[in-house]
Amino acid sequence: MKVIVFHSYKGGTGKTTLALNIAISFARQGYKTLAIDADLNAPTFESIFVGLNPKYKFNDLFEFELRKKALNDDDGKEKSPPQPKDLPINSLIEENLDLVFAESKPKFGFGLLSMDKNFHVGALKKLMETKNEFEKLGYDYLIMDTSPSLNLASINAIIIADATLIVLRPNKYGIAGTTFLIKELYSMLGTVKRKDYIVFNQVVSKTPTKLVNQWQKHFKKRLDVETIGIVHCDCGVALNMLFGNLIVEHEENKEFSKVINKIVEKLNHDLL
Repeated sequence: MKVIVFHSYKGGTGKTTLALNIAISFARQGYKTLAIDADLNAPTFESIFVGLNPKYKFNDLFEFELRKKALNDDDGKEKSPPQPKDLPINSLIEENLDLVFAESKPKFGFGLLSMDKNFHVGALKKLMETKNEFEKLGYDYLIMDTSPSLNLASINAIIIADATLIVLRPNKYGIAGTTFLIKELYSMLGTVKRKDYIVFNQVVSKTPTKLVNQWQKHFKKRLDVETIGIVHCDCGVALNMLFGNLIVEHEENKEFSKVINKIVEKLNHDLL
């Protein structure tokens, strides 16, 4: 099983859109795929996959001990902690695509959203164990949509990743912030087993090819990070996401779908 993590320097880059569409593309090609909403600051799967009601959320694996008093039955009988196999539910849009939701009302400063380094050391061990359990369940790909910036839970996800896709909007702040992120975080974590990629998202139409090439050279030559995809602005894509629709399902967005499929093809080639 390969773990692919979606990350960004700041929010609003469209990484969730890309993560879900790439997960769908893997599933459509016959790979058993698990997409995890690990953007704990602002989880979105629940608003996109309306009507799905998982018994457990991603947070429950790590925060059970912290919250077990609140989870006790009225009769005082203590509930058992969830196991990784208890989390996935089918997406109902693709047979090969399962989902893991995050807590819809995040509690900042608590559990995975705390700055308690000791807690996160234990959480990393639990995450590694969970990865192994998901692999035993037969998943080929695990897609994780993480919180942006230097979030401790996101750092743990990057540590277990086989590949990271760092999504940015190509403007002055996006390029500078992503450069900082790679220098200060990704370089520190190393890339012995992990492959890092850049995705330029929401690129303005008619952007000069020379400028796009400069962006790619900046990350490749200075930071040794390859560009895996360039996604142009598309009003149809933006409108669909405004209503929580999954873009790859709509054939009118052919350019977007082609980019998604090329990214999947590249990941398949590099990771297998």
